[in-house]
Amino acid sequence: MTEIKGNNRIDRNIPPPVVDTPVVQLPTLRKHTLPNGITMLVYDRCNEPVNYLSVVSRGGQAEAQSAAVAVLTSVMQREGSQLHSGEDIAATMDFNGSWLRGVSHSHHMQQSMYSLNTRFHKVLPVFADLLFHPAFPQSVMEVRREALAKNLEVSAEDVSYVAKCHADKMIMGHNHPLANVDTPQQVRNLSVGDLTGFHSRYCTPENSVIYLCGHITPQIEELVAETFGSQPLSGTGVQIQPAPFSPMAADTSITHHPGALQSAVIMNIPAIPRTHPHYIPLHITVSALGGYFGSRLMQSIREEKGLTYGIDASLVGYIDGAHIQISAETDNRHVYTLIDEVRNEMRRLATDPCRGDELTRLRRSLSSSLASVTDSPFSTIDYHITMLLSGIPCDYFRQRQQAIASITPDTIAEMASLYLNPDNLRIAVVGDSSKM
Repeated sequence: MTEIKGNNRIDRNIPPPVVDTPVVQLPTLRKHTLPNGITMLVYDRCNEPVNYLSVVSRGGQAEAQSAAVAVLTSVMQREGSQLHSGEDIAATMDFNGSWLRGVSHSHHMQQSMYSLNTRFHKVLPVFADLLFHPAFPQSVMEVRREALAKNLEVSAEDVSYVAKCHADKMIMGHNHPLANVDTPQQVRNLSVGDLTGFHSRYCTPENSVIYLCGHITPQIEELVAETFGSQPLSGTGVQIQPAPFSPMAADTSITHHPGALQSAVIMNIPAIPRTHPHYIPLHITVSALGGYFGSRLMQSIREEKGLTYGIDASLVGYIDGAHIQISAETDNRHVYTLIDEVRNEMRRLATDPCRGDELTRLRRSLSSSLASVTDSPFSTIDYHITMLLSGIPCDYFRQRQQAIASITPDTIAEMASLYLNPDNLRIAVVGDSSKM
């Protein structure tokens, strides 16, 4: 806000000046190889005496016999270990001001712990034990398994979830492991043996990378190195084997969901991989179409025509492949109008690309979003972890900054002409088709 000279007050009627985001550098991590060969990456730029420890293992939902196996394994690692019961783990973490987070990704598993430096020595041994020696107690497994099955039953009534399931099969291929959907009964048929088999294959020390971030003292770094560097290796690490996407033919799939108040619409187009030189300018072009609040789709379909509360377009990159995705929910009566308007905006971007103030807004939005990666040590190391999870090239951050600063209307028009062809859309619609 603008300050009024003389009385040191703020005049809130005067907006602050808008300036371009300065060029920022993605901080690098210090790399160590522990005595047993495990890689540890450290980022120690934090003033507060807190830390974040994350262990990422190769092998995730695509490698499991079903996504539910990976999901349950991630959850159950906190429910008991070789040396500690689930109650003891929860009590230890709570008493020492720490908390755990487990996530199963497409090709990786991740367990993380946030803790205070003063209590780190109390919780680290417990964290290491639940990582590599979970007990998977049968009684808890049954509760967690049933909760997941119930969640799937509830999700089956959500038009957005059902549409995504159909859209994934259309863009990835009907039998692609990332497009497979577990039924509640399949989840209920899983056993403790399914989880222990997956864990022993993938969640091993030799298959893991350690990320350590925060106010990292020499004592904390040494303690982590000793704890994980002394872990015995049980075999050889696995390598990720991506399954390339096999998109179905361009088509529109309508799934009747009687009584649905709105329809979910997801539109996908196969896209180039991250390694392609056009990937970053295409990412910017897709953002211009629907990647921020001032995008073409938001302005046309939400603001001008009122067909949806929100619509989003993104370029989604996996290790296996990439696709452009446009998603929205709308009144059942407006499904085909919304689809037509999306097609029109795709064509218009190729013939009438962003210029002037619109191009400036796009650059500023993308630049500020990218710069936010460096807002905190935790967001910085999370970006480095995402680079591993998604197969992002090392120089991607700098390349994106340069591309955003140098993007031109001609480049946007070229990318839209090459890759945003409405005839290539795979469209999944779930809603009350009797009202469409």
